[in-house]
Amino acid sequence: MDISQPIARTAFYCCVIRADDAASTHPLCGDTFAGRFVDDAVRRDLAPLLSLGAPADSNVARHRLIDDELRERLASNPDRRIIVLGAGFDTRPFRLVGGRWTELDDPPLLAFKEQRLPAHQARNPLTRIPVSFETAAPDDYIAALAGDDEAVVVLEGVSMYLSDDALRRLSGALAEALPRATLVCDLMSPFFARTFGRPLRTRLAAMGATFGERTVHPHIIIEAAGYRCRRRHSIPGRACEAGRSPVPMWMLNTLLRTLRDGYQVWVYGRDVDSGRPGSTRH
Repeated sequence: MDISQPIARTAFYCCVIRADDAASTHPLCGDTFAGRFVDDAVRRDLAPLLSLGAPADSNVARHRLIDDELRERLASNPDRRIIVLGAGFDTRPFRLVGGRWTELDDPPLLAFKEQRLPAHQARNPLTRIPVSFETAAPDDYIAALAGDDEAVVVLEGVSMYLSDDALRRLSGALAEALPRATLVCDLMSPFFARTFGRPLRTRLAAMGATFGERTVHPHIIIEAAGYRCRRRHSIPGRACEAGRSPVPMWMLNTLLRTLRDGYQVWVYGRDVDSGRPGSTRH
């Protein structure tokens, strides 16, 4: 696979970080499958990104937070559908217990992934669907997944690359096709992106990545589609709890609340039965 492609680089970056976490003394995610996609060539190509410590810590914390959200829902219904948009080198169908999994991503990436980690080897049912996101409309590829079940849709490490309009169209398509689904996604405030997220974004941009034009916090766009926040978890806060951040918790909770709250995992649902807005829990 061509590592130099921007989509591939971001996927490999997340994968290398999880592989290093799994090899550490006290892993936070323990993704022992991630190493299958990593070699010396990947590490050399990503060296400018891997030298940044804070984004790596947040990346692993983000993945663990979403792991825990999925574990909770799979414990109550092991047959639940899990749909991962922009799956990259996600290995959860091989690691977690339960779920009927569907992964969507760029065709070359999924083809490479299938070579290194075939879907039929997963511990849970897994289907991979290649989608050219740059040309395919969300209404088209989401419609094929439509259902009235209580599925979970995971959108991890994706929203920051979408423009306001693209995120609006995706949110609307999901709400229409999967009205009872839970949406789990990581969202970054515009302020966080301009400040704390700037070093990583600058290096990714230099390597060809393109970020979406953002005029408002993405939660406003998602909630306009009828979603209501049920939970949200601070990603820097989780990294701090795990001992992966040099910033003490007391500072996150006082002087650096914009850091604590600027990048979070949001868990959304829709009030399809009552038609009344739901309450937000923080």
